[in-house]
Amino acid sequence: MMSEIKTDTATNEDAAIRSRPQSSCMNCGAEGAYLYTGMHDRLFGALGDWSIRRCPGPGCGLIWLDPMPLQEDIHKAYSHYYTHATHRGDPGILQYLFDRAKRGYLANHYGYGQGVGLTSRLLGLLPWIYPGRTSELDFSVMWLAAGSRGRLLDVGAGSGWLVEHMNQLGWQAEGLDFDIQSVVSARARGLVFHQGGLPEQNFTEASFDAVTMSHCIEHVHDPLAWLSEVHRILKPGARLTLATPNNASFGHARFGESWFALDPPRHLHLFNRDAMTSLMRRAGFTNFRIFTSIRDANGTYIASRAIRSRGKFDMLAPTGVLNKISGRGMQLLEAIVKLYSPDAGEDLVVLAERDA
Repeated sequence: MMSEIKTDTATNEDAAIRSRPQSSCMNCGAEGAYLYTGMHDRLFGALGDWSIRRCPGPGCGLIWLDPMPLQEDIHKAYSHYYTHATHRGDPGILQYLFDRAKRGYLANHYGYGQGVGLTSRLLGLLPWIYPGRTSELDFSVMWLAAGSRGRLLDVGAGSGWLVEHMNQLGWQAEGLDFDIQSVVSARARGLVFHQGGLPEQNFTEASFDAVTMSHCIEHVHDPLAWLSEVHRILKPGARLTLATPNNASFGHARFGESWFALDPPRHLHLFNRDAMTSLMRRAGFTNFRIFTSIRDANGTYIASRAIRSRGKFDMLAPTGVLNKISGRGMQLLEAIVKLYSPDAGEDLVVLAERDA
């Protein structure tokens, strides 16, 4: 996730985030109507009062923060961000079986079959029993098949988990993030990481076989500039895969201003299918597909319910068994809703190719 983070040792007064009015839609220019007002950071305690507008323009529907944090100050919203924490899974028998099933699924479905035996391939059929699990595994490789392997750039790489994972699967993966802590940590693990914003990197044109943006574009002040740069650095026929919160999701309709993915003041722009279609075309992409995924419907439900009842949610606290069960139940419900309302998924996913 793209985060402009710096070490923040300032006083509370100095930590206030400066902002500017943003009444019009960056996508189509229409004047936005207020959707929510008087909002605060419900996750990490950044200072400020925030409102959210929705674009009424036909074929758009973008929602955004107003006021908009200044680019020079947005790092203050990330001082205690979750990517700074380290997590290690429990190396128990269940985790071992889950890992084998994951390897089998990726071998069966995406062609990552090197070193994967028959047992793992058979275990790889199990995730199909539960649709939430397959959506999570698709996300774990950003819908990229083994046959397209080459040089990959993960924009907004955060902790570097995707870079590390894709390297293990045979890609030459690199990461990019503003957060100097993330960059230093990733480089210490031997990963290739760039620091800063995408447009300022000046990568060689047509130099990447794939670019991934996992929950990054919503953090960016100028999404058009970033996607235009992605189009420039992709090789002809190479793919961009992008995942971002879907403002037309079932979770947003259910929880309204308590919806976890609103995340003021870090999420600057939130898209639906129409708004993303317009943005992709403006960035130069003509060959792309957009769909929604239920990947994080369970986590979104748990967090949104906490925000509705307590006004905040601790992303680093352990999740109780009952919460996990209820979250999976809501994920399954969203899968059912998606059968007759395809745009109901929590994640908006874009698979795009640069024209050959």
